[in-house]
Amino acid sequence: MDVITGFNVAKQALELLKVIRDGRDEGLVREAAGQLSEKITELQMLNAELSGLYQAERQITMELREENKKIEMFALQAASYDLHTTDGGSTVYRSKKPADPDVQFHYLCAHCYSGSKVSILQPKPERSQHGGFFIHYCPLCKNEFRMNKVPAWDLPKTVRPFPH
Repeated sequence: MDVITGFNVAKQALELLKVIRDGRDEGLVREAAGQLSEKITELQMLNAELSGLYQAERQITMELREENKKIEMFALQAASYDLHTTDGGSTVYRSKKPADPDVQFHYLCAHCYSGSKVSILQPKPERSQHGGFFIHYCPLCKNEFRMNKVPAWDLPKTVRPFPH
């Protein structure tokens, strides 16, 4: 049922009330009372349906507000990062130059960032290296990123350049 149907049912109920109030014929009044009872039941069903729709709409509105709040928060955070290519050729997001010289740059996973998630890359345990670059990983999606070059003194002896 829709709202117009509800108004029509209410109008019919009012007409039946007039018949009952003005009625002189006992049979006609009884018939009108029976029909009025049906109209009241229809109105109650319509009211329950509208109440359910209203509650569903409120739930959707709350969810959309929450989602909008998350998007706004991410947009505020995202303004603090720029796209960056590491020495190892990985594409990540890097924090903008910090005002405090003691604060180091940090890097975000590009995959998670594209999904509006902030995930700070972490160095792999045991100073993991691959192809002469330190490896960092994303704690959320587990992607790995080649970051900066491993200094020559940290390379295994078999890979170190020989002095001339």
